[in-house]
This record gives sequence, C-alpha cells and structure tokens, in this order.
Amino acid sequence: MSEAAAEPKKKSGKKMIVIAIVALLAAGGGGGGAWFFLGHKAEAGEEHAEKPKKASKPLFTTLEPFTVNLQDPRGERFAQIGITLQFEDPKLEAELKDRLPAVRNEILLLISSKQIEELLSTEGKQKLAEEIRLRSARAIGIDVAEVAAHGSDDEDEDEDDAKAKAKAKKKGKHKAPERVENPIQGVLFSQFIVQ
Repeated sequence: MSEAAAEPKKKSGKKMIVIAIVALLAAGGGGGGAWFFLGHKAEAGEEHAEKPKKASKPLFTTLEPFTVNLQDPRGERFAQIGITLQFEDPKLEAELKDRLPAVRNEILLLISSKQIEELLSTEGKQKLAEEIRLRSARAIGIDVAEVAAHGSDDEDEDEDDAKAKAKAKKKGKHKAPERVENPIQGVLFSQFIVQ
C-alpha cells in the first residue's frame, strides 16, 4: 500500500511542475507580447514624428536657355542665361510643365527689363534669381509674398499685406487672398553670359 500511496505523490509533483512551467510561459508570453506591441507603438510614434523633419530629395526642372536683349539705349547688349528651378513637391513639376510658356514669358520679360550693370555683380545675379523665383511661382498661379533681395523683411511683407487688403476692400471682398510660402526653393544658373 505504501507503493500505491507514493505513486500518486509522484504524479502530483509532476503535475505541479507542468503547471508552474505553463504559468511561467504564460506570464513570459504576456509580458513579451505587451513589450512587443507597446514597444513598437512607441518606436513607430518616434519614427512618425521624425519623418516630417526629414528633407525630401530636391527636384529640378531645367528650362531652355534664354537669349534676351537687355535694356540698352543702343540695343547692343544681350544676355544668355541657363536656368534650373529647384523644388520638392512632385506635383509642382507637372504644374511647371503645364504652364511652362507662362513661366518662360515672365522670366523673359524680367531679364529683358534689366541693364547690364544690374547683372554683372554677384548681388545682381542673386537678386535676379529671387525675382525669377517669385515670378515663376506667380506664373503657375501661386500667390507668394514678395521677399526683398537681401532676405525676408517684415516691414516689406506688412506693406504688401496692407496693399493686398486695400485692393480686396476696393473690390468688395472681405478678405485678401492668403499668401503662401514659395514652393520654388531655388533658382540655379547653369549658364550666365552678358555682352
């Protein structure tokens, strides 16, 4: 009888070990699962927060070179300028191609209004690049705030906004159209010859 009584104790000992192992696995699995799901959500939140900060690859549209007569009393001066527009929005590339004649016209009129002295200095070229940037955006229908050649000037922007509001009042509108940031980020010269 002592053998019969000892046998059930062995079975209940094995049963306790199996129950303990199952409990440990369940607790470990639950903890691991919680870490996996909560840890990945936190990491995904960090990755999601970083994505807007990451700069996208710049896109470029190269325009055919411009050969333009400059403002000269004798009419003997001309400029030959190669221009590339830089931007990030892929939609803007299609917009530029759709309205390329208007963009080229604005740039052509701008360059032809310049005198040779304005285009010889580095500052003159930088000012021209900023003016091309502004006119190109307006040619594709984007109303952007005008920026002074030396950078953003709050007084100039306030003056532009006041003019736009006054113009809207005259037309009977309550609000002036909002101006947005220029999506054309840069104007690059691939060729710049003036004679």
